[in-house]
Amino acid sequence: MRNWRWLWLVALVLSVSGCIKVDQTLTLEKDGSGTLDIRYGMSEQAIAQLEAMEQMGQAMGETPGADDGMDAETPFDFDFDEAEVRESFESQDIEGVELLAAESETVDGWRYMDLEIAFDNLSALAKTEFFEDSEISLEKDTEGNYVLRQRSGDGGPTGSDGAGDDPMQDQMMQQMAAMFAGMRIANRVIVPTEIIETNATDVDRRTASWVFDIDEDPTVMTKLDHVDMRVVFASDGASLEPF
Repeated sequence: MRNWRWLWLVALVLSVSGCIKVDQTLTLEKDGSGTLDIRYGMSEQAIAQLEAMEQMGQAMGETPGADDGMDAETPFDFDFDEAEVRESFESQDIEGVELLAAESETVDGWRYMDLEIAFDNLSALAKTEFFEDSEISLEKDTEGNYVLRQRSGDGGPTGSDGAGDDPMQDQMMQQMAAMFAGMRIANRVIVPTEIIETNATDVDRRTASWVFDIDEDPTVMTKLDHVDMRVVFASDGASLEPF
C-alpha cells in the first residue's frame, strides 16, 4: 500500500460508511527469496460512495490523480477488479517479482482482494508500488545478524510505539481516530531463522507482527505517521543479500 497518506483522502467518506482492513505477510526464505501476501478490504457502501465522489469530480472537470495522488483507474489505491490488478502489476515490469494470484471476494457486505506475490530478493520487491512511499532495508549488524527494517510516514525515531515531535499534528490525528472506527492494519514478517530482537507488538518464534487496531488503541493514527518496524534475526544458514 502507498504509505498512509490515502487515509486522509478517504476520511470524510469512511467516517460515514465504515473503514478499511489490511493484512500483509512478508515471508523470507534462507536464500533471500520469498512471498508477499496482502489482503485488503473495504465495505461495499464505502466503495460506492468513493466511486460517486470520483464521478462527481469528473463531472466538475477534475481529473482523478492529477493533484491528489489518486490513480485514475484505481481510486485511493484500492482496486477490487482482478483483471485491472494484474494489468497494473504487469505494467511495472519488475525483474525478479511475479504476481502469483489476485482474487477478489465479497463477504458480509465487504469486498476483499487477496494478492500473492513471489520475489527473488527484497531488493526487487522494494521496487514495487507496494513500497513506493516506504523504505525497506536489509543490513547486517556488528554481530553478523540480519537487520530488516521497514519505515513509513516520516520514519521518526520513535518507531512504531511512540508519538512524533509535532504535538499539534499528533493531537489532530488522535482526534481523527473516531472517523476511522473499525480500521485495522496488520503487518507481519516471517523470517527464516531465530528472531533475536524486534520492536513488533507480537512475536511468535520466527514471526514478528505489528498490529494497528484503532478500536483497541485510539493513538493508532499517530503511530501510523511514525512507523519504523525492525526485526533482527540470526544469519545461521541464511544467505540473504543486504541492500
